[in-house]
Amino acid sequence: MLKRGSVVKLVDGPRTETIPREEWPARLDALLENARNVHLLAPDGDVHARRSKKGKWLVSRGKASSSAPIAAAHDRTPQRALPQAHPLFAATHISHDKERQVQHYIELLRPLPIWGRERISVVDAGCGKAYMSLALVAYGREVGTRVELVGLDANAQVIEIMRGIANELGYDEARFEATTIDDYESDTPIDLLVSLHACDTATDDAIAAGVRLQAEAIVVAPCCHHELAAQIASNEKDGLLRHGLLLGRQADLVTDALRAAALETLGYRVDVIEFVSAEHTAKNLMLRAVRAPSATRAARARREYDELRDRWGVRPAIERALAVSHGR
Repeated sequence: MLKRGSVVKLVDGPRTETIPREEWPARLDALLENARNVHLLAPDGDVHARRSKKGKWLVSRGKASSSAPIAAAHDRTPQRALPQAHPLFAATHISHDKERQVQHYIELLRPLPIWGRERISVVDAGCGKAYMSLALVAYGREVGTRVELVGLDANAQVIEIMRGIANELGYDEARFEATTIDDYESDTPIDLLVSLHACDTATDDAIAAGVRLQAEAIVVAPCCHHELAAQIASNEKDGLLRHGLLLGRQADLVTDALRAAALETLGYRVDVIEFVSAEHTAKNLMLRAVRAPSATRAARARREYDELRDRWGVRPAIERALAVSHGR
């Protein structure tokens, strides 16, 4: 029930529509036109229908699957990783859009197998304002996991700001160092390396550091991809690559596909997922990698890496940072 009246909510994959009740019969007919099986679940009984090969509907009825009363409310109470009024949001002075990104970021990292432990170590390469990685500290406190965060950035002024915010929040488990990821060392393997929107080949440096530090999980959200765009542009151009905008987008895809394949050759399982909605930024991909050695996956990924690199005639930074080509 909405303010404008009674509606039917229709969910189709990622799309959700609310259809006025008076328009529902026609819409239902359109949905049923190509349907083969239909199941209606209601408090007073269930109805199951199957279309025969001759097009006739065969209908059966049964007891209600659930005796729960119909909920009149339009929305369930949102289940957020962090409370809406969490002190982190005030301390970092981020916008409401950024708050939603923080909540979504935590949701994307929740499936990582590291959660549930008493303690995990996290390195944020090129942390910048670090509100995303501080959110991991906050979420750790919510679920009883101590997140020992190290934020790295070459900008000493930014590091001082982040130290002040961590102190304000009382996050003694978070520390920040003014250094590059290449110069950072750890005496023990880390659990998670993250790097968000590092420019161009800085993402490759972060991935290489995650492998060097023996991270159990590596999560990066790349930013610009200038390096391969220049290399691809130097080759013979066709109707696609002649246009600068399309060339840039193709370079984005090739770069991130090579990064994913490189990680898989080194014993990680990689998911390529949407991080930020495309309506906010075109740079909305995330590579979420978890160490899960598989000789079959590694061999397949090495073949794909070599084929993709040779097809486009490029030598990406990830190859210089990691020995992933031709069986090296």
